[in-house]
Amino acid sequence: MTPSNPSVTDVLNSELQPPSPALRKAIAHICTQDSDFLKIEAEAGPLHIRRWPPTFASLVRIILGQQLSSKAAMAIFLRTNQLIELTPANFATCSDTTLKQAGFSQAKIATCKRLAEAILENRLHLDSFSALPDSAVATQLTQIKGIGSWTAEIYLLFCLERLNSFPSLDLAVQIAYQRLKHLDQKPTSKELIVHCKPLEPFRGAAAHLLWHYYRNTPKT
Repeated sequence: MTPSNPSVTDVLNSELQPPSPALRKAIAHICTQDSDFLKIEAEAGPLHIRRWPPTFASLVRIILGQQLSSKAAMAIFLRTNQLIELTPANFATCSDTTLKQAGFSQAKIATCKRLAEAILENRLHLDSFSALPDSAVATQLTQIKGIGSWTAEIYLLFCLERLNSFPSLDLAVQIAYQRLKHLDQKPTSKELIVHCKPLEPFRGAAAHLLWHYYRNTPKT
């Protein structure tokens, strides 16, 4: 039987949701800056986004998504949730063998255990992040070996709803921007940051739209 864990349940139930009023306002702003973004919902249908609680379980889900498809990452997340309740204490003491059975790589086991230990040892306080600026949250998260800028940016955007957080390293975002702009090649991370600079302080809204475009338009 799947353990009863509100944090995990929240992740599962919020896999795709309609945008909040704040996000709708941000989308309206970026569409005034770049009218190409108006095409996304016209072609891909009404926007739905990922919005997760700011918890350890959500960070595990994001770490699983590093260099994996969302479908594969969620499958591992579900299998793990069937084996243990996803709390820092449980994860820290869970055997590597059990986690590998769920689908974790050794590298991701090590990253999530370092994260769990940082929380248990009071070196990392997720509850404090809502009061911190984006840069401070990113700095604290990336001090954990195995957590890079992509993971921090996804956490900021999906879990804290920081609408200027922009995961420019995300392959789906790059490909969707290439499709939207009819580019010969997908932009690099640095190129995408330059292209989307005029959309500040709402580049995260652009990222949500680009993921939606990637999921719901033909792969050409």
